Amino acid sequence: MIWGKLSLGSLEPQNLPPPMSLTIRTQYDKRGFAQAKLNQYWKSLKNPAQARRTDEERLAAIDARGREIAAMSDSKIRDTAQRMKESVSAGHHDADDLAEIGFAIVREATRRTHGLFHYPVQLLAGLRLIRGSIAEMATGEGKTLAVSLPAFIFALAGKGVHVATVNSYLAERDYEFSEPIFKFLGMTVGMLPEKNNTEGKRQAYRCDITYGTGYEFGFDYLRDQLVLMRQPHPGPRERLRQAILEREAAPAPAIVQRSLAFAIIDEVDSVLIDEAGSPLLISESAETDDRDLAALHLAKQLAESLEKGTHYRVEEDSKKLELTQAGFNTIHELPDIPWEGLRRPWQSYVLNSLKAGLFFDRDVHYVIDEEQKIVIVDEFTGRKHAERTWRDGLHQAIETKEGVPVRPENHDAASITRQRYFSRYGKICGLTGTAAESAGEMWHFFKLTVEPVPLNKPSRRSVLPERVFRDTNSLYDAVLVDVSQRHANRQPVLIGTRTIKVSEALSELLKAAGIPHKVLNAKEDKEENEIVASAGQPGNVLIATNMAGRGTHISLTPQSEAAGGLHVICVERNESARIDRQLIGRAARQGQPGSAQSFVCADDYIIDRYGPELASEIRKASADEWGEVSGDFSRRIDVLQQKVERTRYEQRLRIAERDKWMHQTRQSLA
Repeated sequence: MIWGKLSLGSLEPQNLPPPMSLTIRTQYDKRGFAQAKLNQYWKSLKNPAQARRTDEERLAAIDARGREIAAMSDSKIRDTAQRMKESVSAGHHDADDLAEIGFAIVREATRRTHGLFHYPVQLLAGLRLIRGSIAEMATGEGKTLAVSLPAFIFALAGKGVHVATVNSYLAERDYEFSEPIFKFLGMTVGMLPEKNNTEGKRQAYRCDITYGTGYEFGFDYLRDQLVLMRQPHPGPRERLRQAILEREAAPAPAIVQRSLAFAIIDEVDSVLIDEAGSPLLISESAETDDRDLAALHLAKQLAESLEKGTHYRVEEDSKKLELTQAGFNTIHELPDIPWEGLRRPWQSYVLNSLKAGLFFDRDVHYVIDEEQKIVIVDEFTGRKHAERTWRDGLHQAIETKEGVPVRPENHDAASITRQRYFSRYGKICGLTGTAAESAGEMWHFFKLTVEPVPLNKPSRRSVLPERVFRDTNSLYDAVLVDVSQRHANRQPVLIGTRTIKVSEALSELLKAAGIPHKVLNAKEDKEENEIVASAGQPGNVLIATNMAGRGTHISLTPQSEAAGGLHVICVERNESARIDRQLIGRAARQGQPGSAQSFVCADDYIIDRYGPELASEIRKASADEWGEVSGDFSRRIDVLQQKVERTRYEQRLRIAERDKWMHQTRQSLA
């Protein structure tokens, strides 16, 4: 066979920059991290020959094969790719054994279709992915191009490859870029439609490679399970009996997915961690009658009269809320409770109303759209999710709080956690710029190791010391001064905020100061491309809610580079250090100049909610005339952030354990 006759050749090992550090000190799941390291060591002992063969040697082999492939015609390359697929599908070769020739073929196909050539670091990322690892690849290093390598290798098995990312914009962008490459190689590639288009979905899943969002792959799995549950597929014995009796076989269930063989997950930490706090749910609507509406309104009025400490207790870290005995007695003393119209215990209505007022804020956790609907905003990406609703009557309590029409409550028809769904694949791997802190969790749930990928060019990013302020007004004033100076010097600035409310408050300040700027938050999703495309122009100022998962490129002009490159201002810490790193990573990509700096204050959500004592100390600390205190508080904020990360992780553990228990219970009752 052609690819078997190509010689490896020899090249000098690549001189690559050192990878980013990955240490147990940064882990919130230290046990999982240690287990991952032990597993890597054990595998190297079991297969010493493979362990001795370094990635640099494999890069040299890819280059050597690439020189021979470059001399082939288009049809010859396509024929080689198809012969590889036939061989792997027939079991004559393992796809991983053909990685070097496969990478060389994809790189040549990319050069001929796009005029692009994979950098060595992108090939390194591909090698990590085919090992079934997470490649930690910095923002701007070309993840889309890197994904094409394992996608082709996995597709050789003919079982289907799912390339999942965090939102439909990124999925469609990556599909449109990659389609010419795979078609050149004779591979079929599809884009998964998000609407419930059964035939369109089935066609997409029949392709060798299918692009889509992580949640849509999961929802399709749930829909298929509902179909199978409601239309049981006959087993081998039943099919044999029908054949003997010459009866017409029952029609096959109208499912869309094939078996779950391979998944490549872009922004893998966002898909598997940030979104794992809520399971995938398929719901069915129930009726809402006047008695239920009356209960919701009565619960809202009652909740507004209850006092913290007297009638209810709150655990700030976990958002746990419970009534005291006095509170329980008080809410049941009302004479006009509509008992016959209640869907759940009366105290649940009151607790939901309390949660709606205490824990959920407009333009932070949700927005109200033009149709007067409550639309959930993803706290990690800043994107709206019109298809999502809160469960167990909480959504209706928030609608009642805001005075918008109360829509029917949904009941769960099927659910699965992202941990359990993606664990059903035969092999998964992923990429992200920020996985180091979560290496332990990735091993615990998915048995995925995190392998850093070195930078293509040395970083020129300058991260300035964090600035700490007594209160929000002092912080805003300092941000305004900093932006004004940089705008005057024609340096482009990106201001990253945790919430829509903060982005709009800063926008008002900039307007008052006469500084032209644009705002990118959950309310302007449709304009995102145009807004981001111009963010690197000289003197441009962009305010954006969380940039995690945006995936869009900010191009710099020569004038912008001369002014210092993109400067990123992080307004307040996020609950995860990964999200902060993602925002900082927007600056100084691919060897460009750039800088970043964080601004925090005692009023910030993470400090005020999770560290009230620390917040009090910051407010009382000696400050300069601008309200700025010592930067020594930053280390204590780091510790607080790690504590919050651990709390969030424990919540995900509880969700996964509950899902596992429910699944085992269903299996035992089936």
